Amino acid sequence: MSLPIQIQKRFANPGQLENAFIGFLTKANLSIQQSKTISSQVLYDAKRVDGFQSVEIFTGNFDATRTNIEGDFVRPASEHFLIYGIMASYCTQSDAEVDAGQFQWRKGFTSDDAFADNPALPFQNCQVSLQTNSVQYLKRIPSTEWDGELKTDSSGWCNLNTPILWSGQTNLILTIETNDQAITFPVSAGNQTFVRFDLYGIGLI
Repeated sequence: MSLPIQIQKRFANPGQLENAFIGFLTKANLSIQQSKTISSQVLYDAKRVDGFQSVEIFTGNFDATRTNIEGDFVRPASEHFLIYGIMASYCTQSDAEVDAGQFQWRKGFTSDDAFADNPALPFQNCQVSLQTNSVQYLKRIPSTEWDGELKTDSSGWCNLNTPILWSGQTNLILTIETNDQAITFPVSAGNQTFVRFDLYGIGLI
C-alpha cells in the first residue's frame, strides 16, 4: 500500500509541513496554546442514510459510538485541524448489529450485492459538499471521485488539491446527497445503510 503523497513529503522533509501549519495559523490570527502539540489525526463520523435524500455529517445528533470526536462536533478553541484528504466508506447492517456497534465498512461508494434488491437506486450516484465556518470548500463533488476503476488500497480516498482548515470553535458540515431530490438513498432488505467519512490531516491536540 502506497502512502498518501502528503505523508511521503513529510518523510522527505521532516518538520516542514508542521512549520508551515503553525505559520498558517499565525497569519490567520488563530489562537495557539503552547501546551498543544502537532499531530497527525483522523477524525471520523458516520450517519444513517437509507430513506433520506440528503444527510449532514459532523453535525447534528452526536452519537459517540459512530464518531471519534470527543464531546461535541464543535471542537475546543485552539484545536485547529488542517485536512488534506477524505476517506469515504459505507456499510449495510441489521438493527441488532448496529445496536452492538458492529460495523463492516466498505471503502468507497461502489454498489455491490448489498443493493441487488433495489438496482434502480445505485448508491454511487450521489455528491458530496463540505463547508466550515459558513465557507463552502467542496460543492457537489461526484462520489465517483472516491471510486477508481481499479479496486486498490486507494479506493475510497480523495486527496484535496488545497487543504481545508477546520479551526477551533467553528462547525464543519459535510453533506452527502443523491443527484435527484426525488430519489433517496437505497435500502438493503432487512438492513440499515450507513455512510462514514474520515478526515485525514494534522492538527493541534
